[in-house]
Amino acid sequence: MRVLIIADMEGVSGIDSHLMCRRSAPEYQTGQQLLAAELRMMTASCIAAGATGVSIIDWHAGGGNLTNDMLCEGYGLVPEDLTPGFDVVLLTGFHAMASTGNAFISHTMSQNVSLEMNGEQCGEIALLSRWAGEAGIPVGLVTGDQATIEEAKRFLPGTPAVSVKQAVSLERADCLPIDLAYSEIDAAVQGTLAQPESWNQYRNDLPVKVRIRLEPEPAMAGKIPWLTRHSDGWLAGEVRDTKAVIDLIDLCTALKRV
Repeated sequence: MRVLIIADMEGVSGIDSHLMCRRSAPEYQTGQQLLAAELRMMTASCIAAGATGVSIIDWHAGGGNLTNDMLCEGYGLVPEDLTPGFDVVLLTGFHAMASTGNAFISHTMSQNVSLEMNGEQCGEIALLSRWAGEAGIPVGLVTGDQATIEEAKRFLPGTPAVSVKQAVSLERADCLPIDLAYSEIDAAVQGTLAQPESWNQYRNDLPVKVRIRLEPEPAMAGKIPWLTRHSDGWLAGEVRDTKAVIDLIDLCTALKRV
């Protein structure tokens, strides 16, 4: 059983301030350590449940938050590539989509980005589950704040989800005690890996009709040949699959930085 963990940061146990997720802040080092500790715990849970391999994608802010020596020996980081094949993916440490109320650091891949796929507003839970599904990989678990869990119920019905915190504001959260959060995640990991028949694959209708809005919109975004700018400020187009949606958002946010 080959397990892939895709790890974000905002929904990690013990992270209660937006500063702990921001590389420029002194608090970031504490956030790094909490992220690594949660992944070591989850790796151990996977091994206890019979996993023969555990790989980790460092998803937060394009990666670079972890090194292999921060993780369990022999179970390390891999590129954002699903082609090697995995039996199941676990989404841990996630946050809700942009504009979600009562959510901790809600956004969609980058601040001030809004996304629709096939006419429905969505975020990273939908993106990653559909990317995995199109590669034939089911989702076994989601963890994050309570708003993320509510989003998972909508986009991943039937997939177990564990809430480890509740937003106080966009930038602050009340977290479960770490020992309790770890206990609940451990039970959920071992429970879902023991029941592969309960795993679900999620796929978009292809090609994907996509709309994206960036605030402010970079001037070059309107020159992307497969996008049309509408009068309401949305850029609309059609792409071949969900990974192409992820790549499009990466391109648009790179243009914002330029």
